[in-house]
Amino acid sequence: MREWVLDLEDGGLSSGRDRQTLTPKAAEVLACLIDNADSVVSRDEILRKVWRSLHVSPDLVREYIFEIRKALGDNAKAPMYIETVGRRGFRIVGPVSIRPEKSAPIVINGEEQSRSSDWPVHMPLVRFCHSHDGVSIAHAASGDGYPLLFAGSWMTHLDMDWESPAYGDYIKHLSDRFQVIRYDQRGNGLSQWSDVDIAFERMVDDMERVIETYGYEKIAILGMSQGASVAIAYSLRHPNRVSHLVLNGGYARGRRQRGNEAEIEESEALVSLIRHNWGNENPAVRQTLTTLFMPEASQDQMQWFNEFQKLCGPGENIAQFRALFDEMNVSKLLPKVAVPTLVLHSDRDSVAPLSEGKLLASEIQGASFVQLNSPNHMLFETERDFPKMIESIDKFIKA
Repeated sequence: MREWVLDLEDGGLSSGRDRQTLTPKAAEVLACLIDNADSVVSRDEILRKVWRSLHVSPDLVREYIFEIRKALGDNAKAPMYIETVGRRGFRIVGPVSIRPEKSAPIVINGEEQSRSSDWPVHMPLVRFCHSHDGVSIAHAASGDGYPLLFAGSWMTHLDMDWESPAYGDYIKHLSDRFQVIRYDQRGNGLSQWSDVDIAFERMVDDMERVIETYGYEKIAILGMSQGASVAIAYSLRHPNRVSHLVLNGGYARGRRQRGNEAEIEESEALVSLIRHNWGNENPAVRQTLTTLFMPEASQDQMQWFNEFQKLCGPGENIAQFRALFDEMNVSKLLPKVAVPTLVLHSDRDSVAPLSEGKLLASEIQGASFVQLNSPNHMLFETERDFPKMIESIDKFIKA
């Protein structure tokens, strides 16, 4: 039997001749089990220690245990490293240890934060604030430089987004140029899932509270997809706090507001399928969304995104988001926007058609427009126009 060593600095899992890399939360789950070696650790205890008592799905534990076992080459039916103790929890039974490293302090908005020993060094510290109605909102910052806020949307996850085949590329490249501030929208990701009012104005409230938490006099906002409309609404609520508005793959009118009967029927069908089939092992419904978002993704990338979607929130929340976004219409607000605006849009985007990007650019006074050559809603780092997109954002904000 091989001995494995977990490196908390980078999530690496080594046996001497083999090395695997765990996702950040999987590394934390494994560290929790190692810290309690020879004891049975319940699912509730793992949730309490790793997710710090947040409102997240208990199924997350099972998902990460599966990832850990796969990396170890372990088998749940004949465990050599992690044993499932029926109705009680999990226990380390094989030689797995931790190689602790001293972690450097984290600095966020000029404030030094200490790291716990089980916090992966390459991940930004997740913190929390409360929206105006008391809902807990998770947020994090990475990189240095001028502050750039990613508008909250749906199906985001502050930890897992770093591993995303598409979204992760945005975070990494823009964090090299700005201080990127991200947050998980209410009902989604690491923010509060239960007892939340999923409504457009509440989403604007959430953005407002996150920006207030960081305390910058002015901030640039990147609104992607439906996050563009939330960013537009915030810029009208607080025009003096927004220095630049970047709208990427955004739209002012949801699917049910464009006067197309086929799109209305598609919207009704998709919301119903999400509500009733979201958490199924069969990823058919999630695959539909994956294909819309990234039609040119590889099989591995599609499989990753299919599984990722389950971790972002319960089916009812995701369905409510989808229905809300399809009914959304901020087109009457566009002429009122007085903030310098850059619009970027893929020419063959099947989530938000190119015409919606052009509508944003034409109705917002003085807006600049950059058309991207891609069929994907969000570009992959390997695409020809990805550098063009990043450079356009960089030059626009730093001009």
